[in-house]
Amino acid sequence: MRDLYVIFTTRFFAKGCATLRFVQHGFSTLVFLPLVFVASAQDPKDTVVQKDIVELWFKKKPLLKDPAQPKVPDTLKTNKWYPSFLPIVGYNPALGFVFGAGVSAGAYLGPRATTHISSILFNVTYTTKNQLNFNARSNIYLKDDAWILQGDLRYLIFQQDTHGLGIDFEGSKDGSQGKQAMRFNYLRFYQTVYRSLGQRWYVGAGFQLDGHSAIKEENADTVGGKLTAHASYQKTNNLPLDKYHSLGLTLGALYDNRDNAIAPWGGQYFQVQFRVNPGFLSTSANTNLFADYRNYKAFKGRNATPAVLAFWTWTQIKTSGRLPYLGLPAISWDTYNRSGRGYVQGRIRGEHIWYGETEYRFPISPNGLLGGVGFFNLTSASDQAKGQKLFQAFAPGYGFGLRVKMNKKTRTNIGIDYGRGLNGNGAIYFNLQEAF
Repeated sequence: MRDLYVIFTTRFFAKGCATLRFVQHGFSTLVFLPLVFVASAQDPKDTVVQKDIVELWFKKKPLLKDPAQPKVPDTLKTNKWYPSFLPIVGYNPALGFVFGAGVSAGAYLGPRATTHISSILFNVTYTTKNQLNFNARSNIYLKDDAWILQGDLRYLIFQQDTHGLGIDFEGSKDGSQGKQAMRFNYLRFYQTVYRSLGQRWYVGAGFQLDGHSAIKEENADTVGGKLTAHASYQKTNNLPLDKYHSLGLTLGALYDNRDNAIAPWGGQYFQVQFRVNPGFLSTSANTNLFADYRNYKAFKGRNATPAVLAFWTWTQIKTSGRLPYLGLPAISWDTYNRSGRGYVQGRIRGEHIWYGETEYRFPISPNGLLGGVGFFNLTSASDQAKGQKLFQAFAPGYGFGLRVKMNKKTRTNIGIDYGRGLNGNGAIYFNLQEAF
């Protein structure tokens, strides 16, 4: 049976935070029907003639009767939130019927010349197979960018296959051998506060909570007479099987000089965080280090939008202690579930993980309405139990995609990507905004 998702978009306001990602396999089908997209610009006035899908669908009349006079620019009131709504209806044989809604809001909390736009994204979905997904993410810039507040709240009643740790694709062509179905509830609550040091540098601190409960494995404790990957790891590390949590503090630094957070044409982004989960607050004491780096280079030509070469790498290293199985880093469990195109979420997991990706973005139509991308990524993960170290083995992913310009002022695109991985792994991804 084919998978079918139908998304109706009524109005959307975005700045660097909203991503829709739907993964399908085989002969899956997806219908994405954005009806209206409204956004306001933070970027400078366009210096070239661009077109977007709003102009294509809605013939706007001139704001002024005299065409020789310049048009009145879009404006947003300071300290006023502009909400948007996203109804969601879909179907997937594994999930049943899916119902939900999303709400996004944006506001300038200071002068536009010195303050980035703040954004909040909320969405909730429920399926007829009793799965609940609640997500609320925020990226708040206070006046003059003096402070940045980042938040990530999720509650999931969820099911997902696990494939063990490290890079291991032995077995059937589609990599299904060793696949173990799991159900669990997941609570994530992250909050970080950054203070500006000037010159685009910030330092900050926060707390992070990851809680997994009601963990059930479809095949109980064994698969083919052997312990499942989850049960084996938990028992080896003397950790519980049915529930666990990690609660700790973070210290970090951030640098960001990108010209646009949605689709950068230039600049760099760097973030590093050290997390401490003490034993009296967590199921087990542990520490880990996380780092994220991105770089963008534009190649300008005669087209309305330049070609861009983008690079992204991130890593998470367990520096001490024992981290529960579902708390270990995995692809597509990053903040906006963007890493690992070519594989399903959680397909690669390890005590330590490294991810790197390069993407080339290029215009197809001179007016910037249509564009394309080609991407290649590598993932490495460790499995201490079988002696596989980080960078000892790699899983490549590659693919291509189409971009449709939704709003030229914010550079927001609809992205449709097809990715392939090892042993026939593959998926289709639908995004609002670029992958990174």
